[in-house]
Amino acid sequence: MFKHSLKWRLAMSLLAVFIVLWSAVFSWLYIDLKQRLQDTLDQRLSASAQMVARLIQQLPLDSLGDATLSKLAKNDDANQLIACEVSLFSSDISVGNQVIAKTRGAPKNLSRQPEGFSTWQQGDTEWRSYVLRRGDIQVVAAERMFLRDTLLQQILQSVLVPLVFSLLICIVLIIFIIRRQFRSLDQLSQYLNQKNLSYSEAADFLMQLKPASIPQEVQPFVNNSTQLIQKLNDSLQQEKAFSAYAAHELRSPLTAIKTHVQLAQLIGQQQNLPESIQYNLQQANESIRRYTLLLEQLLLLTQSENSLQEMTETIWLRPTLEKVLADLGTRYPEMNEKIQVYWDSLGEIQLPEFVLYTVLKNLLENALLHAQAEQIWISMQSGCLVIEDDGQQLTAEDIQHLGQRFWRKSAQQHGHGLGLALVKSLLGNYQYHLGFQQRDPVGLIVSIQEDTSKASREFKK
Repeated sequence: MFKHSLKWRLAMSLLAVFIVLWSAVFSWLYIDLKQRLQDTLDQRLSASAQMVARLIQQLPLDSLGDATLSKLAKNDDANQLIACEVSLFSSDISVGNQVIAKTRGAPKNLSRQPEGFSTWQQGDTEWRSYVLRRGDIQVVAAERMFLRDTLLQQILQSVLVPLVFSLLICIVLIIFIIRRQFRSLDQLSQYLNQKNLSYSEAADFLMQLKPASIPQEVQPFVNNSTQLIQKLNDSLQQEKAFSAYAAHELRSPLTAIKTHVQLAQLIGQQQNLPESIQYNLQQANESIRRYTLLLEQLLLLTQSENSLQEMTETIWLRPTLEKVLADLGTRYPEMNEKIQVYWDSLGEIQLPEFVLYTVLKNLLENALLHAQAEQIWISMQSGCLVIEDDGQQLTAEDIQHLGQRFWRKSAQQHGHGLGLALVKSLLGNYQYHLGFQQRDPVGLIVSIQEDTSKASREFKK
C-alpha cells in the first residue's frame, strides 16, 4: 500500500534509522552496564571479605563461632545477600582446613574454592565467591548470581522504559510532522486522483493553489502540469467548438441538398426516368439522411457537454420506452418481433425525459444495426436498467473502446461512432454509469445505474 508513497517511505526510513541506532546504543549500554555492575559487586565481595578478616584477627580464635560471624555480618537470615565462611589453617591439621565460623544458609564446600574470584554452581543456584587468605585465616564471601541478574534487570528497566517511551514519542512526532508537511501534496493527489475529473476542473484547481503551500522541489512539476492541462483543455474546447460550428454550418447546405435530391426523385418518378438514376437518387437521399443524423448527434453531444439541466423528480421508464419503440417501429418494422420488454420490472429513474429518450433510442438502434441482434431483452434489476442482446460477440479489447468518439469495430459498419459516446456523455452529466459486459454465449449486456461514488463527490463539493 505504502510501497510508492514518498511520505511513508520517508517515515519508515527515519523510524528504521532510529530503531537501529537506539538498539545499538542500548546494546552498548547493556554490555557496559553489566561489566561495571560485575566489577562493583566484585569489589563489594572483596571489601566484605577484607572487613571480616580484619575483625577476625582482632578476636581470640577460641571465641569464634557461628554466632560471632552472624553478629559480624549483622544478618542471620538464610536469604542474606552475602554468605561468609571463616576457615583456620593450622599445623596440627594435616589435611584440609577447619571451618570455625560461617553464616547460616551458606553453601557447602565454600572453603574449597580457589583463592580470588570464581563462579561456580551448586544445585540449581549459581554462586560468585571471593577467597581471601591472611596468615592462618581464610575468609570466603559469596553471593547468589540471580541477585546480580535481578539488580541488572531492574537497572535496565529503569533505563529502558524512558528509552522506549521517548522512542514512541519520536515516532509519533515524526509521523505528525511528515503528515503535516505533506498535507498540501496529499490534498493535491486526492483531488487529481478523482475519476471523471475534467481538464478544466484540474486546471482551475492547480491554478488556484498558493505557491507557499507547495514545496519548492514540487513547484516546477505543478507549474508544468498546470500549463500542460491548460493546453489540453484549450485543445479539447477548440475541438468541441469546431464540431459544434461545423455541424451548425453544414446543416443548412445539407438541408438544401436534401431538398434538391427529393425534388429530383419526384421529377424522376413523374418522367419515368431509368431505375438506375432513381436508385442513385435514393442512395444519395439515404447518405444525406445519415449525415444529417451525424450532425444532429454532434450538436446534441456538444450541447450535453456544455450544459446541464437541473435534476428533476424521478420519471417512469415505461411511457418513455413506449414512445421510443413507437418512433423506431416506423423505421424498423421487424423490431417488434426482436424486442422483449419485462414491463413489470420497470420502475423509476432520475433522468430528464429527453435524456432518457435519447439514451434508449441510441442503445436500441446500436443493438439493431451494429450488433445485428436477433433478440433484445429490456428489464430493470435492483434499480439498474439492463439491455441485453444476442448480437455479435465483442472481445474484451472492443468493450474497452465502446463509448469512444468515432470508434467503430470495422470500417464496413454503418454509423459514425457517436451514438454510444453521446449516451455516455449524457449519463455522465447526471451521475449515471454506463457499463458493458460480455453476454454468455454471445451478445452484449448494457447496464445503466447511478454512479454513487461520483454523486458523493459532487455532494462534498
